[in-house]
Amino acid sequence: MVRFYLLRLLKDTIGHVILIGLPLVLITLMVSINRNVPEAPPVEVAALYIGLIYILMFQGFGAAYTFEGLEHDFFSPFKNRLLMSPLHPMRFVYANLLFSILVSYAQSLVLLGYVWLVFGAQIPNLVGVLAVLLLGVVFAQLFAAWLIFVFKKAARAQLAITLYIIGAMILAGFFVPLPESAFTRWARIYSSPLTWVHHALYGFIEHRPEDVFLGVGLLSVGIVVVALWAARLSKSVLS
Repeated sequence: MVRFYLLRLLKDTIGHVILIGLPLVLITLMVSINRNVPEAPPVEVAALYIGLIYILMFQGFGAAYTFEGLEHDFFSPFKNRLLMSPLHPMRFVYANLLFSILVSYAQSLVLLGYVWLVFGAQIPNLVGVLAVLLLGVVFAQLFAAWLIFVFKKAARAQLAITLYIIGAMILAGFFVPLPESAFTRWARIYSSPLTWVHHALYGFIEHRPEDVFLGVGLLSVGIVVVALWAARLSKSVLS
């Protein structure tokens, strides 16, 4: 079972090109544009900020690994073969989630390594940053499981998560800075799990423990809630 799920993910060449190649191009392009902006921060600072935003964005898109895998296993004729297995069906769900998390996390590390190697970005508290990125991946893949159990179609789940990511990025001011107000200050921290991860990351990078505790706390609660909700929905699917 382990070999099957691992190979299925590793053979997704198009997915790897999109989830690694596309953000690499976008990061490079945005850093190059930023260099020409008056009073722009140093390139290594800008590259880290831009890189982390695109890492978070594509962690969300990487949720496709889970909902496409679960669609294949439980919303296609292949489900009948799985149910004949002596293994409990939840073990196949766990396998999908585990290997999706590992592959998506590895892609995040590649992007972070690119920012460090090419642009010389300094990453203080690297262990903490890596831990928060892992939590972001875990949330994204659990959210993907919840989506496929709700919509039962990968295409619908993809549309839902795409709208969520775009809305969350706009609301947090990641694409275009929003006018300063009480609402936008609130939105930059609390509006979505993407902002929770971002807040925790910069808590580590800028040595602000209170921001680490807030971001990691919100994210941990979100992970538990989504995991329990997805597990509850799975009962009707796996029967």
